[in-house]
Amino acid sequence: MKRSAMLDRYKRFVGEDLLERIYHAAEPLSGLRILHVNTTAQGGGVAELLHALIPVMDEIGIINTWQVIPLDDASNLFTAHLVDLLQGLEHGNIAKQDQQAFLDRLYSIALKSGVEQNQADIYFIHDFQLAPLATFFPRLRPAIWMCHVDTANPDPGGKAYIEQFLDAYNVCVFNTPLSIFKDLPQEKTHVITPTIDPFGEKNRFITQAKGLQLLARCGIDTTRPLITQVSRFGNWKNPWQVIDVYRLVKQELPSVQVALVGAMEAADDINAMEILKEIQGMAGDDPDVHLLYDPAVIKHPQVNAFQRYSSVILQRSTREGFGLTVTEAMWKYQPVVGTSVTGLRTQIIDGQNGYIADDTETCAKYTLKLIQDRELWHKLGKRAHERVKGNYLLPMMILQYLGALAKARGASEEPLLVRGA
Repeated sequence: MKRSAMLDRYKRFVGEDLLERIYHAAEPLSGLRILHVNTTAQGGGVAELLHALIPVMDEIGIINTWQVIPLDDASNLFTAHLVDLLQGLEHGNIAKQDQQAFLDRLYSIALKSGVEQNQADIYFIHDFQLAPLATFFPRLRPAIWMCHVDTANPDPGGKAYIEQFLDAYNVCVFNTPLSIFKDLPQEKTHVITPTIDPFGEKNRFITQAKGLQLLARCGIDTTRPLITQVSRFGNWKNPWQVIDVYRLVKQELPSVQVALVGAMEAADDINAMEILKEIQGMAGDDPDVHLLYDPAVIKHPQVNAFQRYSSVILQRSTREGFGLTVTEAMWKYQPVVGTSVTGLRTQIIDGQNGYIADDTETCAKYTLKLIQDRELWHKLGKRAHERVKGNYLLPMMILQYLGALAKARGASEEPLLVRGA
């Protein structure tokens, strides 16, 4: 099989053995046409994963195309409620009339998009919003559905809504074993762990001089400590607690600053502006609170600089399917102070490569400790980097992705074990 230059450049990170396993798994799938369908072309983890995956797949002879079906505002209101149910943040059944109104709109939007006319051998439908597609359009089969959110403890009403559409799929993919719906047949489920691309603009090395220059241009005083959270301005990202942690740390360390970094570019972030206004009100006129959300200013180099050269990285999520912003920071030798949600406890080993702390006071204690003890910060950060290097780089996801394609065709996939668990 022809080798891929894009894939082979990962050899120094993952070794030749993993690359050989990928080529072996890809060979019987050569020539397959895969259509990916999701709701946004930019912003959020799904779009980033597809931007990284598709060029490599094309080089190894599996043709991946991508169609975006953007939802309207009314549909996004429904799906915002649905995701809170699926992640167990809200409870109760979805009213039948609300379901039907959304499904009618989704069918109309999808029909106008022409998705049914696209020819492919396997259709890969991403996330909860579009789960009905394979039921709407039987031509979109064989099909794979992937859930990218934290469904470890879903509300029964939200789960029941999704499950009514899953018979149409050959494979249902989740991003951690903990998020798999318990009553799905094991042979129908699959795990694809999200990963990062170390060669991407957001993750490649930048010098300290360049990084600090980028931070300074964002208004940061680079001579003083900086606490940062990189994430959407979303309910389950819990930006309020970041401010609370900062204020507790500031009582002990008055020079500290905080940055909440989240470019508003994802079309399905319908509550982001409302949450931002709440945080702005909470911050008041404190000049050491930096809220950075303009996508014209916050691009991948800026995110890279914040993750790489902040004093401490927080991720205070109340739900997290995986949490690629944590993976990105860990790759940059940052021990993250996270919470015990599904995706973060998958990555962070408490006390070994970061810290798990749900309450504000404990988080503030660990944050101050990492700012003041840079030897500890360095030791944990090195382990964090190794954790990502061993488990969460793009080739690992590619092997799992090929396994899902093989399973959708009725073949058996090669397992990939998480190392250092």
